[in-house]
Parts: sequence; C-alpha cells; structure tokens
Amino acid sequence: MAYLALYRRFRPNGFKGLIGQEHIVRTLANQISSGRIGHAYLFCGTRGTGKTSAAKIFAKAINCLSPVDGSPCGECEVCKALSDPSNLDILEMDAASNNKVENVREIREKIQYPPVSGRYKVYIIDEVHMLTTEAFNALLKTLEEPPKHAVFILATTESHKLPSTILSRCMRFDFRIIPTKDIANLIAGIYDEIGKEYDKDAVMAIARAGAGSARDALSIADICVSYRDSKLTYSDVLEVLGATDSSKITSMISKIVTADTSGTLEDVEELCETGKSIGVLCKDIISRLREVVICKTCKNARDILELPEDVYGELCQIADKADGHRLLRVIEIFTEAEGSLRYSLNPRVVLESACIKASQPENDYNIDALLSRINSLEEQIKNASNVVYSAPAKVIDVEKTQPQKVESKPKAKVESDYPSFDEGYPEAPPEDDFGGGFYGDISKSKKADNRPIAPRFEEKPIEKPKERPVAEEKREPSKEDLKPTPLISGGKLWGRVIRQLRLEKNIVLWVACQEMDAKLVGKTLRIIANDDAGYQAVVKENNLAILSKTVKSIGDYDIEIVKAGEEKVDTFTSEVEKVKKTFSGVTVNVEE
Repeated sequence: MAYLALYRRFRPNGFKGLIGQEHIVRTLANQISSGRIGHAYLFCGTRGTGKTSAAKIFAKAINCLSPVDGSPCGECEVCKALSDPSNLDILEMDAASNNKVENVREIREKIQYPPVSGRYKVYIIDEVHMLTTEAFNALLKTLEEPPKHAVFILATTESHKLPSTILSRCMRFDFRIIPTKDIANLIAGIYDEIGKEYDKDAVMAIARAGAGSARDALSIADICVSYRDSKLTYSDVLEVLGATDSSKITSMISKIVTADTSGTLEDVEELCETGKSIGVLCKDIISRLREVVICKTCKNARDILELPEDVYGELCQIADKADGHRLLRVIEIFTEAEGSLRYSLNPRVVLESACIKASQPENDYNIDALLSRINSLEEQIKNASNVVYSAPAKVIDVEKTQPQKVESKPKAKVESDYPSFDEGYPEAPPEDDFGGGFYGDISKSKKADNRPIAPRFEEKPIEKPKERPVAEEKREPSKEDLKPTPLISGGKLWGRVIRQLRLEKNIVLWVACQEMDAKLVGKTLRIIANDDAGYQAVVKENNLAILSKTVKSIGDYDIEIVKAGEEKVDTFTSEVEKVKKTFSGVTVNVEE
C-alpha cells in the first residue's frame, strides 16, 4: 500500500476529531439530531481549518441510520456504502478545475436522480469562488430550490469573491484559525500513535509554524518524522523549517539594545553567509522582537510563548535591559525594512541600514526614540545620584610647583537653527537688557557688534540729565500701590516661558514653541503659530494646560493661540499711537 501523508491518514471521521471549531460542530450536530437539514451550506475560512473534513462528515451523518452525537456511526450499511469511493450519493467537485458553465449544467442534469444508498444526495463544491460568472448564474435557481433529496455544501477560502445572490441562498459557517495548543495536542497524539519520540518544545515549534492551519502543521510534522529516527528536538524542527539560528538572532537583538553597532553588523554578516534569504532573516528578527516585547509587557509570557527555558531566559534578560519605547521603535524600523525589501535591488543594504538605525538611537528623531533617550538619561542621573565618589588625597610640594601659563584658544562658534540632541539638553539661553530676551522682539535680527573699530575711538559715557527734587506728599500707601507693576514686553515674557518649558523637560512642547512669536496685549499673551503643525501641537488639551500653567507661574497673564495672519486687530494700540502723534511734545498728566 502506498504511503499516506499524515494529514490524509489522520483525517477525522467524526465531529469529535474536528478541533478548534466547537461552534460549528454544535450547530451541525443539533441540526442532525433534530432533523432540520438545510438545502445549501457555505463553509468559509482559511486553509487547513477543516472545511472539507466537516463537509464529508456532515454528508455521511445526514445519511447515517444511527448517528452518535451527530457523527456517523461508521458501522451501518449506509456508512459502509458511502465510504466506498465509487458511491454516487456524495459527489465532490473541484471548482478550480471545473469552473465552466458546462460543469454546472452537468450537475443540474444529474441532480434529478434520487440517491442510491442514503436519504440525501450531497454535492460538495470545493473552492467555489473559482466558478465563472456564467457558472454562478446557472447554479442560482438549482441552489435556491433543489430537489428534496439534494444538499449543497460549498467550501471556499475567499468568501468575498462570491456573488451576494449565492451568499443569500446559503447557511454560512465561518471556520476559525485553530489555536496553537490544540494543534500541538493533535501532533503529540499522532506521534504517540505512530511511536515517534519527541520533545514538548519541538511539538510546540511545529504547531507555531502551522500558523493556525492543522494541515500545514501536519505536513511539517510528516517531514520531521523522516528527518531523524531518534528523538525529535527543538533544534531539529528549526533545521527542517529552514529558520535562522535563534541563538544568533537573540545575540544580534541584544547588541542592538545595547547600541553595539559593530557587533550587530558582524552578526548580520554571519547570518547572511549561511545562505538564508534576507526576507526570511528580517521576518525572523521581527518574530524574535515580538517575543521580547511579550516578555517585557506580559506577566504570563512563559505560557504565551511556550519556549525552551534557556531561550526564554535570554529573552527576559534582553527585555530587562531595553526600554519599552526603544523596543517599539526597533520593531517599527525592521517592519519598514521588511516592506522595502520587496522592491529593493540590494536587500542586504536595506537590512544593514535598519540594523544601524536601530542600534544608534541618537541619530533617530522619532518621538519613541527621543522618549527612550530621555528615559535612559533619567535612569543614568538616578543611578549617579546614589553613588558617592571619593578621590585619593594627593601631596603637593608648593616650592617645586611653578605656575604655568596656559594660552586659551577661542572656541569656534557654530551656528545652528535647531538644538542638538546628541549631547543632552542645550544650555539655557541668557537673558539680556534689550527688553525682548533671547526670544524677544529683536530675535529676528542680529544684534549689533558694539566692539570698537579702532583704538583711537573711545566711548564717552552719556550724562543723564539731573532730575529736580520734587516735594513728596506724605500719604499712606494704598493697596494698589503695594502691587508690583510688571515692566515686561511680550517677547521677553515669551522667552521666559520657553526657558521654563525646557527646564521642566517638556521637550515636545518646547520644540513646537521654537518657531512661534508672541505679543503682549493687555493682560493676554498672544502666541502666534507660523505653521499649522505647530498650531495643532500647542492647542492640544495637555499641551495647552502646561503652557497656561507656565505663563501663570511667571505672571498673571492669560494666553491666546492664533495662526499667523489670523490675529485680531489691536485697536487699543493703534489708538494710542494716534494720540502720541497728535500730542507729540506735549506733557499730558492723567489724573483719576
């Protein structure tokens, strides 16, 4: 007898052997026990989930003389007759190769004949979505009103390709992806029956490789049986699958997390020399990164992953060293690289670029990368504050020590439009006496160089006019006199606000406010956004609350966010300017 593959040899003969589809089994078994058999069924779902097996079991069960819990008994005369491949009561047609209208017409001609052995004549049409439009139209009337003895079971993996007229005439059952543990138990039971020794980790690796498909997992298990006569191990399964060396992948991810770029590229070189596909290699890296994230975030990570103890321990060590934002950004980098590999002419360069970018967060200006760097700096500062340094005492001979002149060279000034994050936060900008501060009203123009042009020019101090003493009236100070009068411009106030945001480490809001201007209108600080991105960033609820709190901490001012060109006309300021021009040179005393 020819060798049968495991998925054919162990195909279930009853509903009990159909794993992972309890909701469908219960419905079909109840229909069989109650006698409410429909005329058309649609089984849809991914490959290897049991659609064809369920259709064959159901076809036998509705003809069985004494079904057991909805499943065919397999012992009555009808069950034995239907098990014969030459029977005419259960007809299975592959629509992928018989998709023309002539094949459907043939079904319509033969459906009028009654069944030979059982009560129903069942037509199982597999991959029904492959039928042509004409074939679907020819099947419509027969599918809606077939003879009493006819039952149609349509199976497909792409139900969205079926016409709505077909879908409305069928009872639809959606088959779910089979859980990994159920597939592992199925493979373990088959290995026990055929006498194959195995490790639990090896069976779990086969089940994960099946990706929810029992047939795919059984095909891999069939290969593993022939791979080694002795006990099947976890490493044997990886060899059969052609997967990348897991220890080398783990080592490379550990070096990425610790920012070891050179070591990461060396591991990439070793992995590429094994002849693995770059696409498969990138996929394995993403899969291992997912496992690290699960170890980082999930309390029951051991039960979720089902990995060997040594592999799980290495992943936990990496998860302890890595920051959550960092891991998220690394996964995004390699996911983008996986998409770029499909259209790249040099895939190795794409992979190496992703490794360099992932291992050098200081060159990545993504928000997750910046947050990861901030968390790392805070952790370093926290650890450094707990360490006490003691320097060894040194004896210095004063007589022998002579002072040496050290010539200090002026450092070259480097101008940049944006602050650099490579060496931490930039120093706080100095305040000046020009009324505008570092971000004041004169920030758009460069300050004049007040150094003397030549030694013969000397600056003479400007004499201020002497003020005549004025007799002061003795009176008690009122509450209004006790309040300090704020003498500050809008630009200088805005400069202090930006300085305070940086000191409080509100980096995202601080960066957004760099390109904005501000004016003081009465007791309101009007903030002018020059672009829509900055405006949207500032008007968010959290950022607006932080900005308002910062302004209140400097002075009793309100804030107003506007876009450039949409400011309200300041009529008060314009009227004051008109009065100044009208009464220029005239002393005006304002009395209450």
